[in-house]
Amino acid sequence: MPKTIKNVYEKAVSFEKLLWLTREILLSTKGMVGLPLGNYTSQMFANIYLNELDQYVKHKLKCKYYYRYMDDMVIMCENKEIAKDKLTNITECLKENLKLTLNSKTRIFKDIQGVNFCGYKINEKRLKIRHTSKCRMKRKLKRYTRQLKEGKITLPEIRRSIACWLGYVKHADSYNLRKSMFYIEG
Repeated sequence: MPKTIKNVYEKAVSFEKLLWLTREILLSTKGMVGLPLGNYTSQMFANIYLNELDQYVKHKLKCKYYYRYMDDMVIMCENKEIAKDKLTNITECLKENLKLTLNSKTRIFKDIQGVNFCGYKINEKRLKIRHTSKCRMKRKLKRYTRQLKEGKITLPEIRRSIACWLGYVKHADSYNLRKSMFYIEG
């Protein structure tokens, strides 16, 4: 029988007041599929719920190179046939045990192509910012300029948003990107 997030969470937590609060949060999203994005509890629920997948991948499938953050995951395999087999097993596990399906972005990549993970494009030599992230920030900057002129946003709000994005991109090979977008050093 597939496990719901409620079943998995009640197994993991024994404190009754916390269970009550959890039920209230989950019931507040009645009719929705999945968990609300941006909600701090969503991160916690995703980790508790997907822990079952983590254990399956690590211990049953014996995947040595498995990485997951929220619903974004990467598994490195020796060859394409092994990768296909692992993907089939994971798809079945998610469907049968957790009532989940993989989204349309699920792919098997050759190592030379690199992978998209947590907003980065990763290959054996470089960690780059995904093109979509760069385009999104460029659109935001144009919108911020317009909103600032209209008095709908303040300069400190814009600075906070840019600082968050720069904190994210500084982990990648992004010096030229940062320099071209913001005329900054380092």
